[in-house]
Amino acid sequence: MSSSTLPSSSNNMKCDVISPCSNQINIDSPTTSYLIAEAKVNGIRGLVLLDTGSGLTIISFQHWSIIGDKSSPPIPYTGPDIHGPEGSSICPVGWVTVDIAIAGIIIQHKAILAKNFKHLILIGNDLMKNIGIVLDIQVNKMWLRTKPNLQYDISSDLSNAGRLDV
Repeated sequence: MSSSTLPSSSNNMKCDVISPCSNQINIDSPTTSYLIAEAKVNGIRGLVLLDTGSGLTIISFQHWSIIGDKSSPPIPYTGPDIHGPEGSSICPVGWVTVDIAIAGIIIQHKAILAKNFKHLILIGNDLMKNIGIVLDIQVNKMWLRTKPNLQYDISSDLSNAGRLDV
């Protein structure tokens, strides 16, 4: 499952864009734009990546060592290879069931543990569709379809994306 349609060889590519209103503009990073939100996973608050292009919820294997339930080992992953937002294999190692609190609700949900994954937690479309999350990127808000008056902040600022409250 990939959240990016770019081939992996183009991820580090530099692009030149010429605008009719200005001189040449150099873009040194890919055009990937992340959405993040506050959530709790297994009772630990932090920021999660919201990825509507991913069909799965993914947790970094290293991060799992902090938030995981030691009494419940992961179920080995035996499916096809999975590609992450950057286009490379995430090296899936297992399935886990986690408690996710987001947008005012708590749900038990399955997630993939991945060894080659630079984000801590990615919330995929599997969870967002399941609970009915609506994203409005113009006003940086999310809400549940069943509770449109209870809105929660989202952001595209990754400067705090590694923040964890443990």
